[in-house]
Amino acid sequence: MATVAKEKPNLTAGWADKPIAEKLVARAKELRGFLAEQAPEGEKRRNPTQAVDKMLKEEGFLQMILPERLGGFGLSPTDFSRVQMELAKGDPSISWVVQIINGTSWVTSLAPDSVQEAVFGDGPQPVCGAYNPPGKARKVDDGWIINGAWPYMSGSRQATWTQQGVVLEGYDGPVVPGISMCYIPMSEFEIKDTWFVSGMQGTGSDTAIAKDVFIPEGQMVLMDERAGQIDPTKKHFGAPSDLIPAVPMVRTTGLAQLVGAVEGMLEIVTADSVKPVLTTTIGPRTGSGAYMRDLGEAAALVDTAKTLLLSLTAKLDRIGLGEEFTLEEKARQRAAGGQIVESIHAASESLMFQAGSSGFSLDKPINRYWRDISMALRHIQNIPTIGYEIQGRALAGGDAIAPPGSY
Repeated sequence: MATVAKEKPNLTAGWADKPIAEKLVARAKELRGFLAEQAPEGEKRRNPTQAVDKMLKEEGFLQMILPERLGGFGLSPTDFSRVQMELAKGDPSISWVVQIINGTSWVTSLAPDSVQEAVFGDGPQPVCGAYNPPGKARKVDDGWIINGAWPYMSGSRQATWTQQGVVLEGYDGPVVPGISMCYIPMSEFEIKDTWFVSGMQGTGSDTAIAKDVFIPEGQMVLMDERAGQIDPTKKHFGAPSDLIPAVPMVRTTGLAQLVGAVEGMLEIVTADSVKPVLTTTIGPRTGSGAYMRDLGEAAALVDTAKTLLLSLTAKLDRIGLGEEFTLEEKARQRAAGGQIVESIHAASESLMFQAGSSGFSLDKPINRYWRDISMALRHIQNIPTIGYEIQGRALAGGDAIAPPGSY
């Protein structure tokens, strides 16, 4: 079992070697049939099946972007996104769980040394979490007492640790910048079965409840300590991922699963082009200019989303190797994320028109892809209008509507 490094790692170390990344991408492709087969049962359970849970843990898919010093693979943002796109073609809900746990575990690797040692001291651990609505933290000798109920805890059945947003008792300010982060073993929570939704049903995004849970001082990161800051003075620092701002990384790579899911929809509709155009004399859809035009447009939208996504992750790759990331670039990244979201949304809606009413049968895979995409696109980090406003204000010199760290 890997343990936290006792010495500062090589500051010039790069991302994981390509053979490692290619092996994970290839394995994700191989798993497509398995994930698709398990998906209906996962939806009924509203969390990953036992077979999928076992696979994710045993094959390392929950520690892909965790630094090597903590026992992870240390994949670059681009390679991580490539794996995610392939997993999503099998089951978008599983790709979502993989995204949340990888992202939260990675954010934990940016925390102060005391947190890294508490969480990863015995090797890589899957971490999930939520920050809104925040819980409450009360100071006591040598630590804190935590109370709260956090919904939307994706991956709650796979994680062993959590990162939870809290405010100090008596604090009545805004969630940002009034949020602090505490780190609690999952065993300390009661999980309440609350995940009854129309999309992403297989993610286990239930509510975690903490009642008078004690945590040591070293498992709390107060808001004025800027959780996730780039701090070369830390003992456990030096991987490329330590140089990347948290929000752009999580938001950008989180779009990869939606690109993969809409690619899956496109494959289904393309394969159905041999079907006849009912109520006409056209015959197969390949003989219809209207169908072929719409199919081509949907494919172009998917290609646009994927190309733009990989351009954004390539920038993050370079930031991990020391390239600058200006506020102007961050604002453009945020707006570009909106473009990806709108391209995916337009493509998925067009593809459902092309699939026709039969595509809405609950037993059709395209219906699951569509529902999962429709819900995930509405995540607060994916709302296009906010991204566009951030870039517009940056261009015109207007007042910022969000802290630079959340761009």
